[in-house]
Amino acid sequence: MKTLSIHSGRGGTGKTLIATNLACILANRGFNVTLLDADFRGPCLAFVFSRIVDYRVKYWLNDFLNGRCNQNEVLVDISDCYNFKGKLQVGFANPSIAAIQNVMNKSQAWELTAVKKLFSLLSYLNKDEIGDYCIFDTSPGVQYSSINALVASDLCIMVMSSDVIDLEATKNILKDIADNFQKKTVIILNKYCPENRLEENKKNTVAQIEAVLKHPVISKIPCYCDVLQGNRTELLAVKKPDHPFIKQLEEVANKIDSA
Repeated sequence: MKTLSIHSGRGGTGKTLIATNLACILANRGFNVTLLDADFRGPCLAFVFSRIVDYRVKYWLNDFLNGRCNQNEVLVDISDCYNFKGKLQVGFANPSIAAIQNVMNKSQAWELTAVKKLFSLLSYLNKDEIGDYCIFDTSPGVQYSSINALVASDLCIMVMSSDVIDLEATKNILKDIADNFQKKTVIILNKYCPENRLEENKKNTVAQIEAVLKHPVISKIPCYCDVLQGNRTELLAVKKPDHPFIKQLEEVANKIDSA
């Protein structure tokens, strides 16, 4: 099983949009995919899959990390809702204000216990080839849940836009976490605008970013207004599989699959 963490230095990069649609693409190719919401301070997957959550979720990932349920009880199989060729199951973080506040008040000791629970979940998915891919949708920046996900991953996919603020935020994340743990890391440039130069000189933007971050850019996805303004609960990979945004992610999936 390949474990991927979709991460970013700050919010608003399109990380969750990429994580959810990439999971759908892989599931539709016949892979068994598990998508986990590791953003306990700003959960999004419960919103993206809101029409499913109300009647299928019995336990949240929060419950699993707190020892209230087993691995198989926290994963919700939603494959039948989309007629995927493979399986897509999701572990949802609790989006309630009370749950978010509860996580923010957790001690470091609890975080150490949580990472052990996380590895036990990955071991469960590895058992008997239950899973081909596990994808973490992480919390932006440096949070314990994000660090845990990055440490547990085979590949870290950093999502950023091509501006100086994102470049600095991404560089700090790589320096403090991914590089220290020697994690294989690649970059996706999302909302890419060729006119948005990092420097006033006309050097290639991708070359600049790779020179600073010392990691390869595997995709540069243009800024699509219809995607930004669209309904995030309607997955593009399902509703509009021929959309250029999805075609870009198809190429990302190809590179991940062959890595």
